[in-house]
Amino acid sequence: MAPAASTVDVLGDDLLQEVFVLLPGPADLLRAALACRPFLRAARSAAFLRRFRRRHPFTCPLLLGCHLHLPGERRGNSAPHLLPAPPSAATRRVAERGDFALSFIPRRGRPGAAGAGTPWQLLDCRNGRLLLRSRSSQELAVADPLARRWVSLPALPGDHPVGYALVPDDGDYSVFQAACISRVGDTTELRAFLLSSAELRWADVGGLAQQPNLAASRAMQANRSLYWKLVGGQHMLALNTATTELAVLPLPPFLRELSFDVIEKGEDGAGGLHVLTMRGFCIEVWVGEDDGAGGLAWTLVDKSVRFHRAIAEMIGSEHFYHLTLDVIGVAAGVVFLRNGSCLFCIHLETMKMTKLSENESCPSALIYPYTIAWPPAILNPTEEGA
Repeated sequence: MAPAASTVDVLGDDLLQEVFVLLPGPADLLRAALACRPFLRAARSAAFLRRFRRRHPFTCPLLLGCHLHLPGERRGNSAPHLLPAPPSAATRRVAERGDFALSFIPRRGRPGAAGAGTPWQLLDCRNGRLLLRSRSSQELAVADPLARRWVSLPALPGDHPVGYALVPDDGDYSVFQAACISRVGDTTELRAFLLSSAELRWADVGGLAQQPNLAASRAMQANRSLYWKLVGGQHMLALNTATTELAVLPLPPFLRELSFDVIEKGEDGAGGLHVLTMRGFCIEVWVGEDDGAGGLAWTLVDKSVRFHRAIAEMIGSEHFYHLTLDVIGVAAGVVFLRNGSCLFCIHLETMKMTKLSENESCPSALIYPYTIAWPPAILNPTEEGA
C-alpha cells in the first residue's frame, strides 16, 4: 500500500507558486524554497521565476549601479568601472567583490596599438554579464565581473555585424544566449544569429530583406524579445528569442526623436509592447498593441510628475528648460538618465530623483545599468525539479 501523501505534497506546485508569488521579495522566496523539498521544487520552475521577477520589479534583481566603459585612449589606461547607484551598504559589499575594471580578461593586440587603452569594447550588459568585443582582433567574449570569469565566443558567420545583445535566462543564471544582427555583404538584407552558452555555436535563425540600418543602436529587451531602433527612428527591429521570429515594428512619431527603453509590465508579460521615455520633464509609459492592420496602436498608460524643479536644483542652470534628459536604460525599477555629463536615476516606485555623478566623459552608448545575476544558484531549475 502506497504511503499517504504529505499535506505539502497535496498542495501541488501550482498552488504553492500562487502563494510564493505574493512574497515581499527575493530573499523571502529563497528562505521559503529552503524550507523543504516540495517548496524548492515549486520555486525552481523557470516560468514561475520569470513571473516572480515581473511581479517584483523594484526588488528583483539587486541593482548595483551603472557600468561605465570609457573609450580607448592611446595614452593611459581608461579602465571601465562601476558607478554605484543608489548607494547602500548592501550593494557596496557585493560590488567590492567584483573586478569591474576587467583586469581578469587577457589583453589582445600589441601594446601601444590603437585601442590598447581599453582593449575590450562593451556591447551589452544583462543579468550580471557583459558582452565584449576586442578592439584589435574583433573577438567576442562574455564576462562576469563578480565571479571574475569569462568565456571567448566563436567568430560570427555573418559578413557585417551591426547589432549585438545578451539574452539571459531568468530561470537559470548559469545559462545565457548571445544575439547578433548582421548585414549580408553589400546588400540591405539582415540576418539574425543566436548562440547558446551550452553549445557555443552560432545558429542562423532568420532574416529580413530591404531593411534600414541599425546604426549602432543598443539593444533593448523585454518579455524574451530584443529590440533595436532603426535609422530614422520610425521603426524598431524586433527579435523574439523564443520563436526566433524577426520583424519590423512601427514607432509613434513622438518617439522618433526621443531616447527610450522597452520595459516589462504586467504579471504575465502580456498586453502589448511597453516603452518608457521622458518628455517635458515627465516620465511616460506607452503601450503599443496590435491594431489589426499590421501596425501598432499606441496609448499613454502612465505619466509621472514633472521633474523640472529637481533637475534645475541639481544642474544649477538657468537654461535647464532647453536641456534634454536621455533615457539610458531601466533596470530593477530604476530609470537612468543623462544630461550632458551628468547622470541621474529615478526610482519608479517612489519617484525619487538622485544625481549620481557629473563630468563623466563616457558616451551614453557605453553606460549600462548593472544588476547581479538572478536567481541565485540554489533556485536554478533542474530536469527533475522544473
